[in-house]
Amino acid sequence: MHISKLQIKTDEGKKNVEYLELIQNHGIKGDKKANGGDRQICLADESALLTYMEKNIGLCTKRFMPNITTSGLNYNMLNAGDLLKINSVIIEISSYEKRCFPECSLVQCGKQCEIKNACAFGKVISGGTIKTGDEIFI
Repeated sequence: MHISKLQIKTDEGKKNVEYLELIQNHGIKGDKKANGGDRQICLADESALLTYMEKNIGLCTKRFMPNITTSGLNYNMLNAGDLLKINSVIIEISSYEKRCFPECSLVQCGKQCEIKNACAFGKVISGGTIKTGDEIFI
């Protein structure tokens, strides 16, 4: 399991970065969504995202933006309270599955989106720096 892509959301939009600085009980330094709540970080599976983005299916291909895109992490096995360790960083999973948007074409057709079940949200328990390629441990 490892990190395949990192992003922050700025006033200018999404920005791919080589590393992220995570701040304890706050979120990602420089990220517009950092708020100190239970959803400080968003993680998602790379293969699920690519499937939908390549086909331009659903609303999430334009609106959903995980901070950390992963490879090899089984989101179906995660539970609230689980801890992920990346270098010195500890992220506590606060929730999994994202909400679907009612205006999404998949929702309107009654279809299930894989992205919904291939992501999780967390809060930073111990801060530090992470970069693309770093290993993730549960």
